[in-house]
Parts: sequence; structure tokens; C-alpha cells
Amino acid sequence: MLDAVMRDLRQALRSLRATPGFVLIAVLTLGIGIGSVGAVYSVVSGTLLKPLPYPDADRIVRIHRENREKPTFGGPVSQPLLDAWRSGTHEAFAAFGAFAGATANFRAGDAPAERLVAYRVTPDFWRVMALAPQVGRYFGEAEEASGEAVVVLGHGFWQKRFGGRADIVGSEVLLNGVAHRVVGVTASAFRYPGTVDVYVPTHLVASAADADSSYLSVIARLAPGVTLAQARAAMEVVGARLRAADVGRYDGLDARLTALSSVLVSDVRQPLLVLLGAAALVLLIACVNLANLLLARGAVRRRELAVRAALGAGKARLLRLVLAETVLIAVAGSVLGLLGAAAAVPLLLAGAPELMPSHSAIGVDAGVVAASVAVAVTTMLAFSLLPALRAAGVAPVGALNEEGRDGSGGRERSRLRGLLVAGEIALALVLLAGAGLLIESLRQVGRADTGVVADGVLTATFVLPTAHDPFAGDFTENYKRHSALLATRLDAVIDRVAAMPGVEAVALSDALPLSGMDNVSSAMQVVGRDGPSAEAGANWRFVNPGFLRTLRIGLVAGRNLDRSDARPGEFPATVMVNQAFARRFLPEGDPIGRQLTFLGGPKTIVGVVADSRTMGYEHAPVPEVYMHHAQAIQTQFSLALKVSGDPMAQAQALRRALAEVDPAMPVFAVRTLAEMGAAGLALRAFNLRLMVAFSAVALLLAAIGIYGVIAGSVGQRRREIGLRQAVGARALDIHRLVLGTGLRMIVPGVVAGVLGALALGRLLAAQLYGVGSADPGVLAAVVAVLGLVALAACLIPARRAARVAPMEALRRD
Repeated sequence: MLDAVMRDLRQALRSLRATPGFVLIAVLTLGIGIGSVGAVYSVVSGTLLKPLPYPDADRIVRIHRENREKPTFGGPVSQPLLDAWRSGTHEAFAAFGAFAGATANFRAGDAPAERLVAYRVTPDFWRVMALAPQVGRYFGEAEEASGEAVVVLGHGFWQKRFGGRADIVGSEVLLNGVAHRVVGVTASAFRYPGTVDVYVPTHLVASAADADSSYLSVIARLAPGVTLAQARAAMEVVGARLRAADVGRYDGLDARLTALSSVLVSDVRQPLLVLLGAAALVLLIACVNLANLLLARGAVRRRELAVRAALGAGKARLLRLVLAETVLIAVAGSVLGLLGAAAAVPLLLAGAPELMPSHSAIGVDAGVVAASVAVAVTTMLAFSLLPALRAAGVAPVGALNEEGRDGSGGRERSRLRGLLVAGEIALALVLLAGAGLLIESLRQVGRADTGVVADGVLTATFVLPTAHDPFAGDFTENYKRHSALLATRLDAVIDRVAAMPGVEAVALSDALPLSGMDNVSSAMQVVGRDGPSAEAGANWRFVNPGFLRTLRIGLVAGRNLDRSDARPGEFPATVMVNQAFARRFLPEGDPIGRQLTFLGGPKTIVGVVADSRTMGYEHAPVPEVYMHHAQAIQTQFSLALKVSGDPMAQAQALRRALAEVDPAMPVFAVRTLAEMGAAGLALRAFNLRLMVAFSAVALLLAAIGIYGVIAGSVGQRRREIGLRQAVGARALDIHRLVLGTGLRMIVPGVVAGVLGALALGRLLAAQLYGVGSADPGVLAAVVAVLGLVALAACLIPARRAARVAPMEALRRD
């Protein structure tokens, strides 16, 4: 049996060597299809399908504060609200934790200061995640209550900075100039809220933080036997009690509970599924092309198989020969596809390093490769064995006579190939339309009015080293002391940077426009109103007086902040608001002179500024309140420098200037404002690049398919064309004849493709900006592109047919 199999494989190999062009196209087509699906599905599987690396991860939920009357205002919570939720739902949750972003400066010896990714977490945060530490332990209630400076190191930071030393526990590291005792190291799989360098306590017990300040993100673990619906009901009971007890503060309060796994992939789920669908369409087009290739090969080999049958080969022998050829092509194409997928996955990740969730474990998925190979091999078997079966069932003399009359194997087969090509055209048009919509959407995003002028602006972020915890102790006293300390240091930074040659203006803020950085949000009371209408919500922005001029943000009414508003060591007394705030919360009358109560007392509005898009090009402006930088207590700030000439030419000079102010001050994210804005479009650009690549492959495969069918049709009708020419047909007539054959495939394919494009547009609607899902301009453009490519594929065999001499065509009969 083995000898027979090997004999069939050797015979198949000799047969395939006689047609290297067919083998090359078949293997490449199969490899492209399998590689495309394998690469994209590997990313989808590692990101969306594999479970999170935490025990019973499906029981972990994120809880966001919401407001029923103001759906856009919500997110983190204040300490009092966290305490109320936690104490009122202890039966629904086994653990109820919180975390907040922090800044941590790390400096070892004389090395430059380094900014670490740090988070403040409550002791229950560790119980929620329930993943044991790699080394040591996690800090608990004792350290949280005492205010002790302890730290848990992230696994990656431990490996990079301390070589994975097990004796690190008990030693000290300097963070923000303060010695922190290391109590543990997270496991390598622990990557929440992201890839974190250090975790420190929140010290909420020792803090009396302002109740209006919402900065804590909430995470919880469902108690055994409690469903998500039951937990939501428990949160609603607490919310109703809070709304009744404090209408002014908690009016409209609601909570949204979402599985952690869904939250982590919420931004990438739909784009990745769309890309997987696009890759599947490429595989389908590849299979259709394979079918056409195999049908054409079956027609060409019909005479050969008849000869073999005439010489005594039985039906089983003929089928084994065709099966052996199919297996060889399938193996070669599958290996190529596997290698392509393995090479493509790192390229995909390199093109989107910050887009994939930190928990993703991505590698080539063997399951999807096996499924893709099975689909392709099934296609190959169906369309290669069918001609062999038909040839084996026909008398050899009849097959030879038919071959003598018609080298293509019959019109029935040509019609089938034409239907397959029409399907290719439809699928290619769907992909082209998807790419066209994404291209137009990205173009519209780029044209959005951001409210700032990014040309000639260099940005950088820095962290002020401070040994004082701005969130520990009595909030009022701490705020005044810390803001007075920071004000002097921030002024020194601004003055030094402004003195750099070529710098025309300097802006400072804790969150620049286009940065995508959210900030502290706060509930505010509009003085002079009563009830729910008195409540407002906005993000805080601490800015210097040069902020508007540097970024060329318009002043709509009133005045800009100036030195008289600084008041270091005191709560702010004056603020500016943006137009979005004025429209939503002060729609009647002049906002100038109105007062808002938050952060220590009433504040007078002295200016209204034009809207700018802090969260990026795609996000509408949100209500914002601007305060003088002298009242800031954050330690991380960003600079924007309006410079003459190339902004990046000033990068090194900026680093040197900031090092002169404080060598221990980490400086990072030095880039132009335009680059900062483009970073917010990274996911959109990533999707676009892949859709364009898939569309180009689909268009190429469709063109090859059209060309193959038309060329086969010309061969089939060679005698007819010769007769037409002999009775006076001109080259134009021959062109019309051949192009008519092509149009009978192209037109149905385009019609079906337009219908598919409309369906795809609806699926892409959530990813589109400034363009409809059925944009007529995009559809017209892709139909025109596909039509031109298809007609070009028809024109080549048409020109060849018109150049054939009539006698040469007739001589073959």
C-alpha cells in the first residue's frame, strides 16, 4: 500500500513539474488565503478569546459611575462614594477594590531620572484579582491605614531593574525621593490595569480627600453564587438610598457594571472582528481562484486522462493520481501559509504595539490554520476530482473527439467558471468598499476642527520630583501646602523653557489638547440655581497664562488668566470655562461673573474659551474648567512650545533645559503636537492599512480570475473567432465579442458586490467618522476602480484574439 502511495506521489510530482506556472499560482493563492486568516485570527484569539490569567476571571467586574440625567458625565468615583458602594453591597461582592493612576520618579545612583508607570491601589484590589504574587506578599489594611511607604513591584520592572532577585523583598527603592519598602512582586501574568512598574497604597484611610474629587476607578469580584444581574440590583438599592439622602450631590447617580474581559477589549473588539472578516473574504476569494484554476486544469487534462483510460488505467487509478497532485499542492500551500502567518503576526503587533490589551498572549493559532487548510483542501478536492470523475466515466474515444473539437472542456464548465469569477468580483468589491469607507473616514477625521493649531508646536511631559504625597493627610491643608510648593517649581520650568532660542510661546497644562488624557472630574454647583439644574460636571485643567496664545485657542468672552489669579497656597478663586461647559450648564445669559462651587468654595468665571478636543480628533469637546497652574497639585505636566523652524530640532535643547531646572525630573514623550494627535488615530490607521492590503490582494486575485476565464473562453472559441475574421469581422468586433463575455461576469459581480458593500457599511458604522455607511461617492469610486481593473484583465486576451490569423485558428480543427 505504501509503495502504491509513493508511486502515485512520484507520478504526481512529475506531472506538476510539467506545469510550473499552474503550481506556482496555486501554491501562492493557497498560501495567501491561509496566511491572511491565520495571522489575523491569531491576534483575535490571543486578544478576544483566551481567558484572562486570573482565577475565576469571569467573576471580575468594572464599575463605572453614571448620571441618568447627564449620560456623558461619569467614570471614576470619589472616596465617599466608594465607601458607600462598598459598605452597602458587601453581600453581593466578595471583594470591592479601587485604583488610581499615580506618578513615580525612580532614580538609581547617577542615572537619569526615570518615570515609572505607577498605580495606587486599595488592599481589596489584590483580593479582586486573586493572583498570587511571584515573590513576597501584597500590602494590606495595616499599611493602608498607617500610611507606611511600601511598594509592590511589577514583574517586568523587577526583572529589568533588579535582575529578578528573590531577596528584593525587604529592601528599599526610592520613589519620588522617598524610601519605599518592597513587600512583593507580581506574577508575570499580572498586567492590570496595564503593564505596571510599581503599585503603592492609596492611603484612603488616612486621607480626608475632597468629596467632590472623582479619581478612583472601581473593580470588584462577585460573591459566590451572585449573578451580574443581582449585583446590579444591589448597586441600584445603594444608589436609590444615596439619591434620596443627598439630592444635590447624588441626583441621577447610577452605576454600570461590566465584565472586566469586555472592558479590556472594548476598543479593539469590533475592529479586529471586521479585519477577521476581511481576511476570511480573502481566503474565500483564494478558494474561488483555486476552483477556477483546477477547473481549467481539469479541462486541459481531460485528453490526458482519456489517453490514460484508453491505455487501461481504471477510475480508481485516475482518482488517486489527481488526489496525489491535490495533496502535494495543499501541503506546499499550507506550509507557505503557515510561514506567512508566523511572519505576519509580529508585523501586525509591531504596527499596533500600544493598541493590543496588555493581557494579550498572541501567537500563531494552530486551530484556525487547520480550519483554513481544511477549507482550501476541500475546495481543491471538489474542483479537481470532479473533472477526473467525469473524464473517467466517459468513453476514451468520445473524450478524445470532444477534446479535438473543444479544448476548453465544454461551455458548461465555462459557465461555472464565470459564476465563480462573478463571486470573486463581488467579494473584492466588498473589501474595496470597506477600505474606501475607512480611507474617507480617516480623511474626514483629519479635517476635524480641533480648536488648536498644531503646526510648529513641540510637546513634552515631565514629572516634578516631590517627597510629599499630595493625597495623604488632611485634604485642605495638604492642598494649600502642596500647591504653594509646586507653583514656584512650575514657574521655574516655564521661565527656563521660554528663554530657549527659537521659542516663541510656552503652554503648560496637566492635559494638552489632542493628548487623549482624561483628568480629574468633579461635581460642581452653579451658584444661583436650585435642584438638579444647579449641578454641573466638568474636567479640571490647570494651565498657565500662555496656554491660549501658544496653542492659538480663541478667547470667546471675558479675559485670560493672569498673575492675579495665581494665589499660591490658596484654593482657586477664578476660573475659565470652555464653550461646551457654557452651552450645557449656563445656556442663558452671559457666563462671565457667574460662580461655581467646588474645590474649596465658590469660584468666579472670568473667561470663556473656544472648545478644543482634548480626547483626540474623533471625540467632541467635553465641558472643561481652566484654573491657574499655581493651584495645581498634580506632579505630572505637559509643555507645548511654539517654535520657529522644525519643532523636533529643539528636542535635545528642551531636554537639557529641563535637566538644568532639576536633574531628577523625568522627561518623556517628546514629540510634535501633530504626532500626539496622530497617536490617537493609531487604531484607525492600523485597520486602514490592513483593509487596504486585503483589498489589494482581493483585487489582484479577482483580476487573475477574470483573465484566466476570459483567456480560457478565447481558447474555446478560437475556431469561432477565426471564422468570424474570415467572413470580415474587424478587430473591434473581436474586442466587443470578448469584452461582452467579460461583462457578463463583471456586471452581476458588481451588483452583488454593491449589496454586500452596503451590508459591510452597516457593520463598519461604529468605526466611521464624517462619512455615511452607504456613501455614494465611495461606492462609485470603488466600482470604477474594480471595473477598470476587470476590463483591463479582459482586454489582454481580447487583443491577443484579435491578432490571431484566421487560417491559423482554422488549421487546428
